[in-house]
Amino acid sequence: MSVAVKISFLFVCLFFSEWNSSAGSVSIGCVIQPATLSLKIGLTVAYVIIFVVGLFGNAMVIFLVNKYPELKTTFNMLIVNMAASDILDVITAIPLSIAYLYESVKWFSGGFGAFLCKTLPFLAFVSIGTSVLTLTVMTFDRYRAIVHTMRRPLTPRLTAVAIGSTWVISGLVFASELYKYKLFSVAGQVMCASRWVEDVQESNKITTYELIIRFVLLYLIPLLTMAVLYTRIVLHLWKRKAPGEHIDKTHQRIEKQKRKVVTMLVTIVTIFAICWLPAHVNHFLVTFNFKVYSCLPTSLVLSLYFLTHANTAINPCLYLVFNESFREGFRHQIYHRLSGRLFNGSDRFSTSRAEALSASATASHISLVGSKQGSKREDRFDTPL
Repeated sequence: MSVAVKISFLFVCLFFSEWNSSAGSVSIGCVIQPATLSLKIGLTVAYVIIFVVGLFGNAMVIFLVNKYPELKTTFNMLIVNMAASDILDVITAIPLSIAYLYESVKWFSGGFGAFLCKTLPFLAFVSIGTSVLTLTVMTFDRYRAIVHTMRRPLTPRLTAVAIGSTWVISGLVFASELYKYKLFSVAGQVMCASRWVEDVQESNKITTYELIIRFVLLYLIPLLTMAVLYTRIVLHLWKRKAPGEHIDKTHQRIEKQKRKVVTMLVTIVTIFAICWLPAHVNHFLVTFNFKVYSCLPTSLVLSLYFLTHANTAINPCLYLVFNESFREGFRHQIYHRLSGRLFNGSDRFSTSRAEALSASATASHISLVGSKQGSKREDRFDTPL
């Protein structure tokens, strides 16, 4: 995968630029300027906000799904997996990003420093890879549920296998990070950098191939796949209601729910692609044209990397915007914590969802004209997401 946390790539850039310039192998057009005090303060405040919102928001999503039985659907388990990967990114990448603003490329020496040098970049990479793969699984699940309603849906067991696979695949793809990240001493300063072999130019060549392969496998292909599937979903939903066709109110509600789910997922995927695209551009500039990269304003580079991690705080906000069940559960928990007493709104929460489930089952039977298998598929859309 091509995405990387800001710290990892900046370590690599600074390491290679100093090494290459000392060897006289390349001509560095500009010198990377340190961040100004105002930029440091501004980014620190922004990162703290992202850390709090990302950690609290995603933890709340996981809590709500585990607390309310009616929220424990297979689709929501995929959302929980997204939230878990976002939390991992929050607790690994953001502290490193803040530390870099003030300590630059300084690193811990000794065994503990070597351990952090290898594990922190690895975990940050894995979190992003897991997010991409989870989005792909969610898209495939919605495609089967909407376009191929007669096929067997993802069972809880298959969902668990899919979730486990996202972490295993990401871990295997990025296992090389545990090998290539090492501690180096440059000008008497310990730093953590990525280096495949002793020869710098050969290491750069391997890194280039790795960058391209990961970009294609875990960014380009998944996004193109999701774009194709969502296009087919939208076309299918558009054709479901021909002009002038009579559709009862219950069926209309189910169709509206389907469109809301698709809108939420398309929004999440789009924002993810937008947030990480600038980082990919930076990565390719580092690899193929470091001279141009080194001349970019420091404020621009650091702001673009901040945008990538802001995605972890945006996702839980999107769940609340598009998902009534999450909003209701969130309001209940906030009120309960602030008031310090039991809130009888939990009964209303459960009752309202039960009514939705009942109405969904009825609508499913009508819309699929008695098809037992199809009714089960239709029922999935109005259950709590």
